[in-house]
Amino acid sequence: MQPGLYVTFFDADEPPTRELPPVGPLDHVVMRHHQLVVERISVQQAEDLAVAIDRWLEAELELQRATGEEPGGTKRKEMRVSARDGVFVRFAVFGEAHERETTAELGPFAVVVVGPRTIEADGQALATRAASELAPWELTSAAGGDAGVHKPDIAFRTASGTYHAAITPASPAGAVVERVFTPAPPRIAAPFTLPPRTEPPFALPPRAEPEPVIRPREEQRATTPAARPAPPPPPIDEPPALTASDLDLIARIERDRAEETLRARIHEEERRRLGVDETAVEDEAATTWAMRYRPQAAGGEEGSAEGGGLSFGGLLWRMRFAIIGILLVGAGAYGFVAIRTGTAPTVAGAQPYTFVGVGSKFSGTRWDWVVNGVQRVNEAGKVRAQGVYYVVRVGATNKATDGAQLAPNDFTLIDANGVEHVASGLGGGVYQNADNPGSPNIWPASFPAGKTVTFNVVFDIDPSLPRGMSLGIADTPRTRVHLD
Repeated sequence: MQPGLYVTFFDADEPPTRELPPVGPLDHVVMRHHQLVVERISVQQAEDLAVAIDRWLEAELELQRATGEEPGGTKRKEMRVSARDGVFVRFAVFGEAHERETTAELGPFAVVVVGPRTIEADGQALATRAASELAPWELTSAAGGDAGVHKPDIAFRTASGTYHAAITPASPAGAVVERVFTPAPPRIAAPFTLPPRTEPPFALPPRAEPEPVIRPREEQRATTPAARPAPPPPPIDEPPALTASDLDLIARIERDRAEETLRARIHEEERRRLGVDETAVEDEAATTWAMRYRPQAAGGEEGSAEGGGLSFGGLLWRMRFAIIGILLVGAGAYGFVAIRTGTAPTVAGAQPYTFVGVGSKFSGTRWDWVVNGVQRVNEAGKVRAQGVYYVVRVGATNKATDGAQLAPNDFTLIDANGVEHVASGLGGGVYQNADNPGSPNIWPASFPAGKTVTFNVVFDIDPSLPRGMSLGIADTPRTRVHLD
């Protein structure tokens, strides 16, 4: 392995047999939000001869996607950085000439893994970001005295290399977290031999048989139980004689039965006299003769409802379709206003955003912003889009000091389906340069403090995507701009 940094792109759920080989050696490596800044020392193929050529080419193509030379963004979300003599790490602000609150250098480490939410060095978390991929890194207690500091970018170097020129050197007062880097010695598996197993001799215990006892024949005859006679059957109980109380109970039951028969005959005669039909007789079998003559207040109310208008319940039933229509119109109006104004309730646990429209001014940490408009074109000078170029016209005012810089990967396009799209990089050819002088997209060389600079941010997207695009800016992670 030659001196320099080596980068391996991988996914956490990808099997080791399908992992891409490392690419390198590289120098002046800086990991920004959605773009990797590197300088290539030389092209070296993986030393493992078992790696197929298509996987090595895929690793080189993944490096070009990470640096923005190939559009579309990386297909693997995690990156592993290693070096022969160890890796040193600095958290900083890329392009900030007078960076405040510089952090100390950490290392050396054998391997540094950069994921979407965590940066780990030799299995120890150095920084995390819980909000989104646009949020800056928050250093953990593993960074020593810099714990809790927020930095957006991370730079790497080897023991004999230097950091990128756009990284501000650390202040002399910063405490350097020194680690002793010792390559792991080769592991030699000791021969393993099972010890001989000694089985104890097995012997059946002696069985103790009871000695037979021979008794005289007379004694055996005496101990043999004699046959017992069968017990006599139990006597049949005679029914007891009726008492005086039983006779009184029987007489009372007979009288009640006779009275019930008489009451039924009177009831039947009364129904026949009033002209009640047989169906009514069957339905009202549970009613008594006296119940037919109680006051019928409910019936009077029903009669008044039938003859003199509808009740309140009937009126609501006839107006049910009108009420449902009013509710549907109200729900649709609320949804339309909520989506247009950005005041719709958010899902529990989701990142809350503040939405602004085109032409609205809003402020971030170091810049003031305004989005002037959008445009869809097929070409940028002599470069043609793979799908369609979605051009966003942005105005930025530097609130910091001279020397602050912006890059296309500071901007993210979110479509109506919630999918994020990375802007085309400066090396992709869509911006005006010596190879494409006719491109209308000019990226500013500097951003003077207090002056508004207007420029285009270009995205190469699928032309079939619907309306509903929004723009996210790294300087304002909780603010998004409705574009169409």
